[in-house]
Amino acid sequence: MMTDWKGSVSASASTVTIKNISSYISENTTCGSPIDTFYFGRNDLLKSVDPAYAGAHPSVVPLILVGLISQTENYFRDIMAGIISLCPKAKEKSANKQLNLATAWFGYGELEKGAFENTSFSDSDTITKNLKNLIGYTITEQSQISTPLDEFDKLCELRHAIVHSAGLLAGKNAIKLQFPSSKNPVKVIVGFPELQEAAEICTALVCAVNLELFRHLSKRWLNDWPKTPAYRGENLNGLFKKVWVLFYSKFDSQNGLIHSPLTLIKTRNMIVKTRAV
Repeated sequence: MMTDWKGSVSASASTVTIKNISSYISENTTCGSPIDTFYFGRNDLLKSVDPAYAGAHPSVVPLILVGLISQTENYFRDIMAGIISLCPKAKEKSANKQLNLATAWFGYGELEKGAFENTSFSDSDTITKNLKNLIGYTITEQSQISTPLDEFDKLCELRHAIVHSAGLLAGKNAIKLQFPSSKNPVKVIVGFPELQEAAEICTALVCAVNLELFRHLSKRWLNDWPKTPAYRGENLNGLFKKVWVLFYSKFDSQNGLIHSPLTLIKTRNMIVKTRAV
């Protein structure tokens, strides 16, 4: 047989096809508020890695970090979609949000989440702009969101290297992280302590956003919604329950992590009494 020089540098490609693409997916039965969905995904990722496994499989741990950021991104999609579905003011601000026909795949009642199908929440600018332009919430330097968002942005720079360049840090990512210049390639290394720290940062961001947006929407529920044609004359108590369900964490409640553990009714009454200051 004559030798073919074209095959002299690497193995020949095998002929492989996906036998059943449906075997790669399953129905997502996770239900609950967006923050509890985040907790479920975060915990599921973290319990798959212990210090011994992380030390023996260093190439796997960075992928868990990517998963944590993905769970955080999904929280933003869920919470923003939930707010838009409830709040007339958010509906108004997002009225010019373009949809493609593929969002119809989500079915009726899920189109708001489909609106973010082409949006990546893996950088602070995108998060900030969407909160302002679609929800009407502006992140200030005094906001509880500001610091964890800055730290999350650093993780997203590392994520870019893990996802797009096999862990090798690109120049623009290194510059944004203010790393000193290097003549040799620099690779992202994530150990068990770093993974736990990253999870704490993602959690801090989600918790801060959840509390801030709950306050934001509660003020609108009290002061703005009754004036809108959509909710004029509506049962405000029933509307507040929908707000509560969107933001309330059963996980935090069961684990004693809520700073001010009030019932729905007590919280609603305090909002009305204080005029949502």
